[in-house]
Amino acid sequence: MASSSHITDVFVRVRPSLDQEASTLPDLVLNSNEDSEQSLNETFPALKGNLPIDGFAGILGLEENNKRVFSRVVLPRLDTVLTGGTLSLFCYGYTGAGKTHTTIGYNGEDGLFRLAAEEVLREINDTNVNLAEGEEPYILNASAIEIYNDEVYDLFGGKAKCTLRKNKHGQLQVRGTTKKCVFPEEEAMANGFDFSIVTNKLSTFQVASSKDLDAIQNMVDKFRKVGSSSEHNNSSRSHAVFRLDIVNQRLLDTIDELEKIESIKPALQTAFDKKRTYALRHRILDVEKQIDDANKRINKMHANATQKNSLFGGRLILVDLAGADSDSRSIGDDGHTMIERKESQAINKSLLALKECIRALTTSSQHNSSIARKAIPFRNSSLTRILEEVLTPDGKRSCW
Repeated sequence: MASSSHITDVFVRVRPSLDQEASTLPDLVLNSNEDSEQSLNETFPALKGNLPIDGFAGILGLEENNKRVFSRVVLPRLDTVLTGGTLSLFCYGYTGAGKTHTTIGYNGEDGLFRLAAEEVLREINDTNVNLAEGEEPYILNASAIEIYNDEVYDLFGGKAKCTLRKNKHGQLQVRGTTKKCVFPEEEAMANGFDFSIVTNKLSTFQVASSKDLDAIQNMVDKFRKVGSSSEHNNSSRSHAVFRLDIVNQRLLDTIDELEKIESIKPALQTAFDKKRTYALRHRILDVEKQIDDANKRINKMHANATQKNSLFGGRLILVDLAGADSDSRSIGDDGHTMIERKESQAINKSLLALKECIRALTTSSQHNSSIARKAIPFRNSSLTRILEEVLTPDGKRSCW
């Protein structure tokens, strides 16, 4: 877990072993720094051994359900979100370890995403009731993206394919469907260009009740890519990143205004008359000024909220990483296909890219080197491009 205070805690959750695993598990001892932690030998008598792994912030045992995981891992750190900061949670492990079960839930058991959303929504509702006259009520917005075979999809937008880009301020933008907008002849003549490229923003879902969370769960269940791994036949074959943002209507209106301005910004090449190129340059500069003004208003809102230590701007990011999979099956074994082989390769490649980024971040931190930090290979995969904000909390917030 990471927050705006740059603190990272690592918890380990141990699930019961499956019948086919019992004879292959190594002896293992896990030790944590948590004061109230039970000794592992009492909690996991089947895992006694002499291979200790130390330094965990906490160990979640066989009897711990998702609510207990939430109360021990997420809830004590949720104040970061409720005071305008960013809190992130990664679920990582081998395929079949129970990551999606923990993050999203399974068989009627709520996952950390829903439990966190309910808690944040409760705080928002309590705060909104006591707002002073003239203060804008807070709103909880949710968004979700899937990374499948290194392509990005909008889970709340019918699984539309997305593109990644950075704006002039270095903020990552995730954009949905793109279309060419052709202007009527009279408008084209007046503007000096006959079309622009319009990109839709990533879909967001306003959360106001448990029914909204039910709808989100249904969308995730419907569109999230699952398939066969070397361990089981209902494995997540993609990474998913879920985000909760505490906003207000003024911020949403300004963001919509910004998105509209950016989407209609013409490219210089769209000038159909060379004599109009000079005028078009000025039009582009004018649009860029409007974009800068809108960005300044957004940044000012966040700065004012930070000074007041308010809910506004709070962000929770949950990352459900697809599991690493050695997948030594031959094509045709038990129906194993080339598509599944490609999925495993894409998952492993993106996890390797994530590992290299974390390793480079550790090295640059140890040497306090700004040069080394600039060389961190975030661009090696879509996953690491999206997680750059999380891995470098002192960097620029993404605006997807």
